Amino acid sequence: MAQTTYGVPQMCGYVGLSADCVTYTDISGYTQSVTPAEQTRITGEAYTFSGDTAIFKAGKRQPVAVTANIVYTEDDAGAWDRLDAINDAADCPSVVCFRWTPRGDTAGMQQHTVTGYLTGFQHPPMDASAGGPIIVTFTVMGPEIETTVKAS
Repeated sequence: MAQTTYGVPQMCGYVGLSADCVTYTDISGYTQSVTPAEQTRITGEAYTFSGDTAIFKAGKRQPVAVTANIVYTEDDAGAWDRLDAINDAADCPSVVCFRWTPRGDTAGMQQHTVTGYLTGFQHPPMDASAGGPIIVTFTVMGPEIETTVKAS
């Protein structure tokens, strides 16, 4: 197979967060990185007295976690404040949707969405020797990452 001449730059992406999985808030301007974990399948094996190898089978896909790093800010409409509100409503955690689109938020682009729960939320760390902005991490975990094409 010949080398591709097509590649997607990492600077044009869109990142959205939704507490109702309908209306997304653009948090691209706060997001430094999005890292989806590899989704794996449950596997199992059994050994018998005959043969030298296992009987090996694969089952269902395991849940997948998507971790993002965002710039910590203290503006009421910022990404951290929105996530803090979702995290504080932990009596009965509600579903949250997290979406990223590597080529931007325009029609025809592939978008990747995890629908699940906020399973990790970091409060701001402090480091007197650091010169850059504070970066915090959050994780959304769900049954799968759904890849669709943005309609409009």
